[in-house]
Amino acid sequence: MRPGGGADLAGKAFAVVTVVPVLVITAWLLAGLPLLLAGRFFPVPMVLITVPAAVGLVLLAGRQIPGRWPGPGAPERARAAERAPGWPAWCGLAGSVVVAAGFGAWQLWANSPQLIVDRDPGAYFQYGYWIAQHGSLPIPPQLAAFGGGHPGLTFSSFGFVSHAGAIVPSLAAGLPITLAAGLWTHGLPGGAALSPLLGALAVLSVGGLTGRLAGPQWAPAGAFLLALTLPETYTSRSAFSEILAQTLLFGGLCLVVDSLAPRQSRILAALGGLALGLTVLVAIGSLVDLLPTIVFVGTLLAVRRPQALPLGAGLLAGTGYGLVGGFVLAGPMMAALAPDLGMVALAAAAFLAVTVAGAAAGLVEPVRRQVVRLLRARPLRWLPEAGAVIVVAVAAGFVIRPYLQQVDGGVNPYVAALQRLSHLPVAPRRLYAEDSLYWVIWYLGAPALLLGVAGLALLTRRCLRALITWRDPSGAARAWALPLMIIGWGAVTVLWRPDTVPDQPWAARQLVPVLLPGLIVAAIWVCALLAVRARERGAGVVAVAAAIACFVAALAVPSAVTTFGIGARRVALPAPYPASAAPAFQRTGAGELAAIDNLCGAIPGGSPVLLLDQVAARRFTQVIRGMCGIPAGVMTNASQAQVEAVIGEIMRTGHPPVLLATRPAELAPYGGTPRQVVDLTTVQDAHVLTQPPASGWPVRYVLWMSGPGTGGGLVSGT
Repeated sequence: MRPGGGADLAGKAFAVVTVVPVLVITAWLLAGLPLLLAGRFFPVPMVLITVPAAVGLVLLAGRQIPGRWPGPGAPERARAAERAPGWPAWCGLAGSVVVAAGFGAWQLWANSPQLIVDRDPGAYFQYGYWIAQHGSLPIPPQLAAFGGGHPGLTFSSFGFVSHAGAIVPSLAAGLPITLAAGLWTHGLPGGAALSPLLGALAVLSVGGLTGRLAGPQWAPAGAFLLALTLPETYTSRSAFSEILAQTLLFGGLCLVVDSLAPRQSRILAALGGLALGLTVLVAIGSLVDLLPTIVFVGTLLAVRRPQALPLGAGLLAGTGYGLVGGFVLAGPMMAALAPDLGMVALAAAAFLAVTVAGAAAGLVEPVRRQVVRLLRARPLRWLPEAGAVIVVAVAAGFVIRPYLQQVDGGVNPYVAALQRLSHLPVAPRRLYAEDSLYWVIWYLGAPALLLGVAGLALLTRRCLRALITWRDPSGAARAWALPLMIIGWGAVTVLWRPDTVPDQPWAARQLVPVLLPGLIVAAIWVCALLAVRARERGAGVVAVAAAIACFVAALAVPSAVTTFGIGARRVALPAPYPASAAPAFQRTGAGELAAIDNLCGAIPGGSPVLLLDQVAARRFTQVIRGMCGIPAGVMTNASQAQVEAVIGEIMRTGHPPVLLATRPAELAPYGGTPRQVVDLTTVQDAHVLTQPPASGWPVRYVLWMSGPGTGGGLVSGT
């Protein structure tokens, strides 16, 4: 075996295992969207298409993937690594798999599927359940069951909008398409288990990128630190799109980094661009995170790298997939996002203009020589140092931002209610976006934040120096370029405008796709660099190992304190309720499935349902339509006369109507004897504004049922 052959084999094994998740998910999404658009989204065609495609992608990528990557040290260290044994990669692979598996088992134990629709996870799950059962969109409103259309009768609810005579989801299709795999495999338990599985795959993908950029032996540390953060555990227990976007984003970056190895694989570049683009199918907001790829592709063109066109083509294909899925399947959502999409288009045009100018300067030899001459002269030769200073200054600006600015938006009664519960000044316009960097400190800790910012600053300096001098002997700047741009840009955009209701832990989900894992990767890179420097100065293996253990412990402790609720200050709950567990062990939504089963069993077969108040409509309309298989209409803003008119039309169809509301008084005007069919008290996630959550909060789901003039016979359903 040639020198370093064992390391190559170990490195290839590490690389293949850490990109398998993104390749399998890519194959599933590539098959799922066309079949859903065609109304043929069923298990057999999906398996027949996806399995060969996934196997083919893994085999194709496996032949191209390198076994080595440039480390954080100097080029001399990189050349010395050619003779290194393979144990760092084998240890990195084994450790990453153990961490991911342990995280998945933990999340399965604390799994908290949200079936009742309160927020996005419930809507995503109902979306996935519908397409898994019916294989097509849009959802028919079944007007015939209500005797046709009527004034005051609508079919919209949270996450689902009446549009053009049908019911259209107002969510991206990527996560529901993925959830269908679990629902087909093992019904509702399988669908609920898919979120913890995605969480484990996301942790493995982030570990994969950590190993490529800091050294394979550091991959378990990156995966472990991410797995300890509360936002990662929170989004891995329910149907959150952010965890799937994280898997695609960091898996795609792994493929792009692999494509930049000496072999310069066009195939890996295309697959990496495709995975990055498919994040738009999962979350339209990912368009913002992908803007720096325009500059990166332009730079590759300028230096005549063969990966440029395949990467750009894959990126355009994946992004096009996401936009087609959005405009065809969720038109009202895209219409509502039109102003934001316009701003993204303007930003993309600005990035493209800069890229074209830079590429022209690099491709035209006389211009390139003149630009190089200018960059080597004062003051532009100090640009790398200036870039590092700017990174630190931006971070410092976010630290002092709360003392200089209060970010306000529209009046939100929900925020005002939470302020009253927490005994805060009532200011219903507050968005608390100025505190976004402190959210990072709550969940990641000050040591990881400081090291992450230091890593981003040092890497900015290194990449700018390589760009100015047109020299990158170790290849480290080339490998870090795209991850650095996406992490830095994504961090700034999220911190400046989190674009969320600010209660915790709900708002923390915005930190999951890019910010938290990106800072962790950068912080680990700094630790690896310090370890290399120590070895260069004669430190022994034992001393370096002890230092590494201290690094990881210092980074892990703050996250563990928040996640395990150590010493947390509890906020007064909105109602008396037994103390619930710390966030690490908190299960929310227990009993929802049993409550839904009782509700479905209480509704007589063939009886259309009218929901009369907004709370009931938000929570149960799609549940009744999808999981109960019963036509459901909403009359929350209708007059009594309009409701009675619809009741009369339903009765003419030969079926008794069913009325649902959260209070029996709302049913009294229409006759019958109200009966309580849902009464569930369970735990939900906390809703706090100025600190991380210490435990869950109580929530009670109540639903009353009646039918006009039935005297209770209707509600018995038998």
